[in-house]
Amino acid sequence: MRRVWALLWCCLSVAVAAAPRGATPALEPVPFLGREWYDIKAWAATQRFTVDLNPRTRIATVTGDGLRLTFAVDSQQMIVNGVKVWLCHPLAARNDTWLVSALDVELVLRPLLRPVRPRPVKPVRTIVVDAGHGGKDPGHQAGTMQEKRYTLLLAQQLRTKLQAAGYRVVLTRNRDTFMELPERAAAANRAKGDLFVSLHFNAAGSGDRTARGIEVFCLTPNGAASTHAPRSQVSNEVLPGHGSGARNILLAYQVQKALVQKLGLNDRGVKHARFAVLRDLTMPGILIEGGFMSVPEEMRQIADPKFRDRLAAAIVEGIRQYRRLVES
Repeated sequence: MRRVWALLWCCLSVAVAAAPRGATPALEPVPFLGREWYDIKAWAATQRFTVDLNPRTRIATVTGDGLRLTFAVDSQQMIVNGVKVWLCHPLAARNDTWLVSALDVELVLRPLLRPVRPRPVKPVRTIVVDAGHGGKDPGHQAGTMQEKRYTLLLAQQLRTKLQAAGYRVVLTRNRDTFMELPERAAAANRAKGDLFVSLHFNAAGSGDRTARGIEVFCLTPNGAASTHAPRSQVSNEVLPGHGSGARNILLAYQVQKALVQKLGLNDRGVKHARFAVLRDLTMPGILIEGGFMSVPEEMRQIADPKFRDRLAAAIVEGIRQYRRLVES
């Protein structure tokens, strides 16, 4: 019997010694509203973050590792180090437990907070720049000013700055020509681009002077609705662009952060959409809305070469930060 107890004690000692100290606690999904969620406190614990839940304001603040995230119950908007990011699902409250969707943890939070470097690492060398609209498609108009003109001018300025930074640049169009949306992605794929950046300018409905600022879109994750679509419009269609999933949102975030910090315009956030130019890409891709043509002040900026130069410089900075994260 003594020998048996000695053997058991030895096995127990080995098991305890083998267990990692301060091991990350397991994260158990919580079924709610037909999908899986995580208790935000439990998720934060797995990241070794601290959480402050304010029942009065219904705001959750998560901090750690130089990061600060702010969530609000029943809102899709999250703030990551001062930059707005739209979640796939609003933060939910069930009794005293606040829940973040498992989809957002996997496809929004993890890529932003713990970027994974692809193996093997493919250097970012060729960037495809897509000037929105063109030819018979003028895009938005403000008086005689047409979106297609300013997206092309911005694309040309961006090309100059990217080339100066050492990148190879391919433009989907270099003059006022019409190009079908699927052909833009096809052209990027043929060019074997490492990143795709589609340039646009926004406009609000007639008489709306409240909508203003800058936003960057990446492809909507499989199993979610796009940011501006009804929540019921969930698609499970697997698209070629989903192959770059984690890098799509990381690129969108880094560019949006640079735009907001460098230009000081209203932050409309990182959003999701199933735009035709993003669906069929075989590389990370984003679509930038660089201001509102329907707002006179922003239209004047869009028409100003100096402003567009600053806009192009901010995009280059966002790409530089993205490249640092995925290559270093």
